[in-house]
Amino acid sequence: MEYSELEKLIGRADRFRKRLHEKQGDGTGWPFTLENGETHYISIHGVKSPEELEDDISSMFIWLWNLKDYVKKYVVKRGKSKDWVENKVNADPYLCICADLANALKHGGLDQNPRFTSRSGKSPQLGVLRYQVPQKAIGSLCIGAYDLNVMVTNPKFVNLEMIVLGEDGKKLGDAFKYLEYALKAWEKIVSDAGKVV
Repeated sequence: MEYSELEKLIGRADRFRKRLHEKQGDGTGWPFTLENGETHYISIHGVKSPEELEDDISSMFIWLWNLKDYVKKYVVKRGKSKDWVENKVNADPYLCICADLANALKHGGLDQNPRFTSRSGKSPQLGVLRYQVPQKAIGSLCIGAYDLNVMVTNPKFVNLEMIVLGEDGKKLGDAFKYLEYALKAWEKIVSDAGKVV
């Protein structure tokens, strides 16, 4: 594994990251039933759908974790053992959570199989995706008797959050922030590997 190949793979991960920050899309909608039994329909136009964002988030977690195998090959070529990479990951609690999320997504959860147990000891899970649409993002808002339509014309102002939860249900952080961190952490590990003699 040459550095140029690894650089190409990190570039791919960076494109995933940039795609996560692109918020414009076809929109989404869902029914909402009130306590009195009335069902209303809420729709938001002009933003990515939750399904598309969830796909991008899941893909990036898995892809960033798959970088580990490439980095190991790169490090071995420089005279270090694969354990050097494992030790770097295990020493970083945020990368351990990213590893757990990637393995859970890839293998249908973390289980008793020693290969897929929780590195972080927190058995993290992805929570619900949340949109926060401030007024400056909205072009129009139409309220009907049983529907609410929001037209987003400035999606860059929309805030997105996908909570990462521990097995105890407590918030561990935000998936978007974990992904940003993980990409930078892998870049640093690669940089450190390049200095390995």
